[in-house]
Amino acid sequence: MPFTHLNKPVFFSLTLMTSLLMGCGSESSPAAKNASAGRTANAEEIRAAAALCGNPAPTGNLTPSCNTLAAADGSEPPCNPHLAQDAWSASHRGNFAQASSPLPGVTTPDQVNIDHAPLTAVPVVLNFSERDSQKRQAVWASTVGFTGEVIKIDGDTMRRIDRFLPGGVSTISTSGAYNLLDRDQRLIVGQADALQVFGDSEVGNRHSAIKRLQSFSLPPEARCGDREDELVGITMLPDGHIAFATKFGMVGVVPRQPEAMCAATLKVYSINGDACQDSTIADNDLEQVSNSIAADENSDIYVVTSAAQHRIAWDGQKLSSKWRAGYAGAGGTASGRLGTGSGSTPTLMGQPGTKDRFVVITDAQPLMHLVLMWQDDIPTDWQPIKPGRDRRIACEVPINFGNESASVSQSEQSVLVRGYGAVVVNNQMKLNQLLALVPAQLQPFTQLLSGLSINKPQGLQRVDWDPINRRCKTVWSNAEVSLPNGIPSMSASSGQIFGIGSRSINGMDTWTLESIDFQTGKSRFSIPSTAYPTDNSFYAATTIGPGNSVWTGTLGGITRFQNCQTNADCGRRTLNPIQHVPSP
Repeated sequence: MPFTHLNKPVFFSLTLMTSLLMGCGSESSPAAKNASAGRTANAEEIRAAAALCGNPAPTGNLTPSCNTLAAADGSEPPCNPHLAQDAWSASHRGNFAQASSPLPGVTTPDQVNIDHAPLTAVPVVLNFSERDSQKRQAVWASTVGFTGEVIKIDGDTMRRIDRFLPGGVSTISTSGAYNLLDRDQRLIVGQADALQVFGDSEVGNRHSAIKRLQSFSLPPEARCGDREDELVGITMLPDGHIAFATKFGMVGVVPRQPEAMCAATLKVYSINGDACQDSTIADNDLEQVSNSIAADENSDIYVVTSAAQHRIAWDGQKLSSKWRAGYAGAGGTASGRLGTGSGSTPTLMGQPGTKDRFVVITDAQPLMHLVLMWQDDIPTDWQPIKPGRDRRIACEVPINFGNESASVSQSEQSVLVRGYGAVVVNNQMKLNQLLALVPAQLQPFTQLLSGLSINKPQGLQRVDWDPINRRCKTVWSNAEVSLPNGIPSMSASSGQIFGIGSRSINGMDTWTLESIDFQTGKSRFSIPSTAYPTDNSFYAATTIGPGNSVWTGTLGGITRFQNCQTNADCGRRTLNPIQHVPSP
C-alpha cells in the first residue's frame, strides 16, 4: 500500500533521529528451449495496436524467443521472451515471482569486494540489461523517494551513467518501487498514475543517457472512480503485454511497445466493480492492492488484495475473473506494513505440466500463516482444510520461526519459492506494540529502527509441499538470523538463501549480507557492510547478479557484494566518507 504524503522536513528529521540512535545470461550452461503453451506475441497485432494509437509501426524485436536456463534441480520456471535475458530483469526476477535463480551468487565469503554507489532515493528493484556489442552492461532502477528518479549505472564499475527526474512524482510511495526491463532494454515502471518507459538515448549503447520514451497516464476507465488511485504492481506477460494493478484493484493490460501503449489498446478489469463509483463506500471498505503481481505461462494474472487472492484471465481480447479465494486475517496490519491484509506478492509454485501447482502468499492472522492455493482446477476429492476456509486453500501453515509459544508473526516480503519449497522471513519487530502507535503515513520509517538489537526481527522458516501425501510440512526454522526488511533471494546452483541482515559486531549493530543453507536452514556465512543507515535495505530486494555477485538497494544507494580473484585486493571499495567497517 502506498506511503501517504510526507514532507521533506519530516523525512530528514526522522533520518537524523535514527542516525543518532545508532540471471538469464551468457554465462549459463546449455539451456532448454522455452516451451510455453500460452499465448505468444503476434507482430501484426502489435503493428495494428500502434496504428490505433496513431503511431508508426514499432521497431525492435516484436516476437522474441528465449531459452530457459538449465538448472540441476529441474525447477527453473519457463523464461519470458519479452524480458531482458540476463541475470535479473523484473521484480522478484520474473513473472512467476519466485525470487530464485540458477546463478550462484557469492560463494567464497573471505574473498569479497563490497562496492557502493550512493544515491538520494531508495532503489527497491534492480534490473540487468543484456550486454551491447561493446560488452557494456547497465543496471537500471526506479526509486522510492520524493523525486521518483530513474537511475542507470555501469554494471561493471558501478559508475552512474545517468539520472532522470520524471517530474510529477513528489510523494514517497510504493508506486514506482516495482519495475521490469523488457527485451528491447527499456525500463517500464508504474509511477503515480502513469506507466513510464525509459530507454537508451542511443539505441544499442548501454552507457548512453536515459531517454523517456513514453508516459502513458491512466485514462478514467483504468481508475477506481474519483478515488486517489495509483499504480502499484506490474509484471510482464509471456505474450508481450504489460499487466498492472492499481491501489484500488484496477487490473490492466497494454502492449509493452511505447508506440502501442495508449487508451485504445488498454484492457481493464475492476476487482471492486461498481463499488468504485459509489461514493458512500469508504476507501477502506474496498479491496486494496499493496503488493506486486504475478503471471503464469498462459498470461493469466495473480493479484492479492486486502481481502482475497484473485486469478484474472487474459485471452488476448479481454480480462475476466477466473477465481477469487479469501484468506484468514484479511484486512489486518502491523508495524512496518505498507497496507492491510497479505504482505506478500503472489508467488507461483510448480512447473507447467505438473499436477500440483499453487499460488503462495502469507495471510494476515496475528500469527501469520503460509497459504497455498490450488492454482488450477481444485482436485475433485479435495475438502476444505477446516470449517470456514475456502476450498481452494491446499494448506495453511503457522509461521512461528521455531517458537512454538509464539502468538504473533508477520512478513512484508514475498515468499521465496524453489520447486515445492517456500521460505518466509520474519519482519515482526520486537518493539511492534510501541511502533504500531506510529501514524500510518509514517509507518515505513519504522524500518529505520529495524536493525537495532533491541528491535530487529529474527527468524526464517521453510515449508514444503508434499505431493505424495498432499500436505505441507515445516522443513526447518532458523530463529537466530535477522533479515529485518529486505526481500531475500535464492541460488539453486549454490543452494544459498541471500538476504540483507543485521548483526551486533563489537557492540555495533551492523548491516550484513547473510547466506543461509536452503536445505538445512543453517547459516553459511555473514559479510559485514557498515553500521550506518545508508546500508539499511529499507524494503529493497536482494538480487543475484552475474559474476558471483549479490546486489541490493539501500537507503543510501546500491551495494554490490562480489567475489574477487584469489590474492586480489579484496575489501570495501567506493566507500562513503561517513561509512566504515567494524573491526572483525
